[in-house]
Amino acid sequence: MAKQRLVLIHGFLESAAMWKYIVPRLSYRRNFNLSIPELPGHGNNAFLPKEFTMEAYCQNILEQLKLNDKEEMFIIGHSMGGYIGAHLAAMMPKRVSGLCFFQSRAGNDSDEKIQERKRAIEAARQNKSLYVRTMLTNCVLEANRDRLREELEHMIAEAGKMSFESISGAQQAMILRNDNVELLKDRKFPLYYFLSPQDTALPMDIMEKELAELPGAVAYYATNCAHFGYMEANREAVDFIKRIIMAA
Repeated sequence: MAKQRLVLIHGFLESAAMWKYIVPRLSYRRNFNLSIPELPGHGNNAFLPKEFTMEAYCQNILEQLKLNDKEEMFIIGHSMGGYIGAHLAAMMPKRVSGLCFFQSRAGNDSDEKIQERKRAIEAARQNKSLYVRTMLTNCVLEANRDRLREELEHMIAEAGKMSFESISGAQQAMILRNDNVELLKDRKFPLYYFLSPQDTALPMDIMEKELAELPGAVAYYATNCAHFGYMEANREAVDFIKRIIMAA
């Protein structure tokens, strides 16, 4: 049996480097080949699509993966990476063997969230450095900021290198993304969620509604973390990912 591809997709303002908190502690080589692509305009990927849509981002991710004809993907996506994972599953459901929303979701934005993203674009236009610092700092639970100060400052510095076009384009793609909940009701692969009740980016009332619409989805609720559970609650994150890939 051919190995599956374990595809780890980072989130908005992040890069492939975020997975350094996870990958060294995984035992995946027996069952998976590993790929860690980078989103357009993030990290070392300077490509920007002509149109900022999830489909365009997915196409660029697929170009990086270079899947062979028989490979299936087990996708773990953090935040925006999960949105892309859901769109990949919509585009090619028979090539997906598992999907994990790591502090992410299948649904699209509410009207309120869309307005929040539009305000974020304008804030980045006015003062990109301040926007990046504020955005990333708010993704870490206040109680964890001193402990993770060095890691957070490094993330802020790296994200600060992104162009305004990259930032605004990613926000626009998220605004326009499809709601994939209905599609995932008929999935043929396992579905997982790693969540935190203290993650204000994903309010629990919204997530509980989504989970109620997706029978069979497995959810884990981490403790003492906001939106960056991969470093805030690292042991829980690693243990969770180990369990789901061992079950694949």
